[in-house]
Amino acid sequence: MKKALLIAAIILAGGIASAQTPFPDMAAVIKFMEDKTYYNADMDIELEFGMISSYNTYGITLKSKKSGNTMYFINCDIKTYGSFADISGMSPTDGSNFKFRLYKTKIVVGAGEQKQSSFYLKEE
Repeated sequence: MKKALLIAAIILAGGIASAQTPFPDMAAVIKFMEDKTYYNADMDIELEFGMISSYNTYGITLKSKKSGNTMYFINCDIKTYGSFADISGMSPTDGSNFKFRLYKTKIVVGAGEQKQSSFYLKEE
């Protein structure tokens, strides 16, 4: 009886823990990013992930507030790790790649590198 209770408690605890992870799969990442804009004040750049109508696909959009330039990255690959997700895409104009790590409260560009940058949710 004690063994059965212990096993049930472990299964229940595992189910609760997995239900609380913000990024269990790619669909959860897309839904989480919907209508959100992240901002880096040092670089004055906005970052969004969502539908890019000119390319008819989901992708990453970077907007420089200083220069007014906009860059797009499409053919995105999303890898989820439960508490965070990695999103990468390719520029349709020059083939360069862009990658960031999404956490529940921020985005880190260049995660694990010497010159990483953080973007925080922009309040409208």
